[in-house]
Amino acid sequence: MALLLPLLTMSLLSVSQPAAAHPHGWVDLRVTLRLDDQGRAVALRQYWLLDPFYSLTLRQELAALEDDSSMEQRLDALGNEILANLSQFEYYTHVTLDDAPVALGKAKNQTTWLKGERVAFQMELPLAKPVPMAGHTLSYRIYDPTYYIEILHDPDAIAVKEGLVVSGLESQTSPLSCTPGIKPADPDPEKVAEASMLDINATAPMDLGQYFAEIGSVRCEAAQ
Repeated sequence: MALLLPLLTMSLLSVSQPAAAHPHGWVDLRVTLRLDDQGRAVALRQYWLLDPFYSLTLRQELAALEDDSSMEQRLDALGNEILANLSQFEYYTHVTLDDAPVALGKAKNQTTWLKGERVAFQMELPLAKPVPMAGHTLSYRIYDPTYYIEILHDPDAIAVKEGLVVSGLESQTSPLSCTPGIKPADPDPEKVAEASMLDINATAPMDLGQYFAEIGSVRCEAAQ
């Protein structure tokens, strides 16, 4: 099935050439840090909910395809395309352990579906190797480097403490106590002004998005 390049995919592809900035779309994000039974971080499960305008554009483009595939099949193909493009840019994800960079593996288990009228996308992004968490802090930032798309934790999920959660604590051989937190972005006013002056046809610095990225973190200690 020949897929069109939707706005999200075009944004991903355009990172190889500085793209338009000052966000022209947004993603509501939820993250689950998955631990194994030895108390090691093994993956970040990411759930993205695309904004209504992007979702409408994608739904219209998928509906216009002239083949005999179902909408579910078209959404799955779209998700595979998004995942393949994200893989070229480290999945927009930057992870550290106690401020030291953590290598990532290859994302898997993508699922794409319609949540009401919005497009939802989920993937599991493994770490290159398990990372012990007892006595450590794992942090991450997830952002489009050109700030064409703004990616922020879902405020509704944060309100009920589901914006960032830890899974696997119940199966630990040595119990851990983990505290998740989300630090809002605090961009320099000059960066805010720089972004606001860039229209859809302007080019953005390749590092602009990092200044608008939230920081998710999980601190774990051995349970007393």
